[in-house]
Amino acid sequence: MKPALTYTGAESLTHWSQILTGKELKHIQNEIISHRLKLSFGHHLIKLGHLSSALDTNSCLIKHQVNVAPNHVSTTTECSHSINLLSEFDQLALATNSVDLVLMNHELEFACDPHQVLREIHRVLMPNGNLVLSVFNPFSLFIFSKLWPFKTKSPLWQARLFSIGRIKDWLELLGFEITEQEYCCYSTLLSNKEISNKAYSDKGSWNKSASNWLQVVLKKYLPKIGSVCVITAKKREWPLTPIRSKRSFKSAFQPAVSRTSSNPSKVKN
Repeated sequence: MKPALTYTGAESLTHWSQILTGKELKHIQNEIISHRLKLSFGHHLIKLGHLSSALDTNSCLIKHQVNVAPNHVSTTTECSHSINLLSEFDQLALATNSVDLVLMNHELEFACDPHQVLREIHRVLMPNGNLVLSVFNPFSLFIFSKLWPFKTKSPLWQARLFSIGRIKDWLELLGFEITEQEYCCYSTLLSNKEISNKAYSDKGSWNKSASNWLQVVLKKYLPKIGSVCVITAKKREWPLTPIRSKRSFKSAFQPAVSRTSSNPSKVKN
């Protein structure tokens, strides 16, 4: 197993169009994440990365939402969001225990030290705060899209893919509780981009009848080979104060040495 720490940095993704069939991939993940955001409450939502900032999170009950990224990108038709806070992910410019929900999409694969990124997320999250994390699954059809010889110029070529079990071990080691995980995007990264765009109507709405039929078959019979896994984790902090028992027990005092007599006449020479 290769170490997670590396000193050769890689640029993270800034647009969904940098991923093959990124428009379809964004739509599928947005549906899953929007359903989970409806069950989250609090005051502050942090979206780490440009891909997370581009998602539609209006369904979330948390109204104060902050987009965090290490740099700005040019605003185009595909990138209409704005960055509110410039900060590195391994040293977040946020106070400890100040955030209720953190959303991060495909940033762990490009981090030099993914352990430190998760530690920073754990630090800024409040107790019982939630983390919604999306990562690529190396044991899926996505690996063929990454290793395809004619796509070496893609930013995904520099991505480091970690197994889902390894990422879950990192989260549990920090004190997170995995509450839900879901695999999605079956064979979407291998389909033709032009064919995938036909799944959208002229108004930009999704047409389910035009979606790939192979996704339905793979999701039913091979659910863990999805190209993307969405993990929801909750920060747990258990109290260290002992809980007293409701029943009280009285123990008899039996000293090892009996009490000496205070009468000097009874003292033997």
